[in-house]
Amino acid sequence: MATEDTRIVKVGGRNRRPWALASKDRLVEAATKEIAAVGFERARLTEIAKRADMTPGSVYTWFENKEDLFRVALEDALTAQMVSNDQAHSETELSEHWFMMQLAALIPRNIKDTDATDAQKLLIESYYASWRDPKARKQLLKGINQHVEMYTNIVKFGQKNGQVGADLDPEALALILLAIPSGLSLIGLAGGPRINDNAWKSILSRLFNALK
Repeated sequence: MATEDTRIVKVGGRNRRPWALASKDRLVEAATKEIAAVGFERARLTEIAKRADMTPGSVYTWFENKEDLFRVALEDALTAQMVSNDQAHSETELSEHWFMMQLAALIPRNIKDTDATDAQKLLIESYYASWRDPKARKQLLKGINQHVEMYTNIVKFGQKNGQVGADLDPEALALILLAIPSGLSLIGLAGGPRINDNAWKSILSRLFNALK
């Protein structure tokens, strides 16, 4: 006779059964797909729950509200994209340039992606939601600032290694470098052209040579 799994794990300050963690993952995945498809403002918890084959009330078992769920979905999408980027860029000419590789790992799309990524869509949505919705800003701004901080730390490390001029303001440069892929994502999601990979690598090489 099968016995009930009585183990307990603590998640978000609450006690949970290990098997129940799968329901959280399903909700995050469903939220990612729904927000990527219709945007944060139009996304509804009822539709997210339907995608996850769960009840709307089950969302509140794990998340305070839609903004909290979006925050986790954004973090999950960016983390998955960084793993994908590491694998893709390790097989390209970028692997010869440490500074370029580190920044490329944070970009929400890599040279092997054939279409817009969930990370791209959710990152752009997070900027828009933080601009328009005070509740969303409260939840999302920390993650946005952490993304900026990752860029800033790479610039600072590059300055220590002599790959970036020590006279440059690291945070200002980090914001500019983050704005480039964010702006390109916005153009691409709006239907604009994508820069050819070979042209992009040539431009980046010249850019980073100029930063020394």
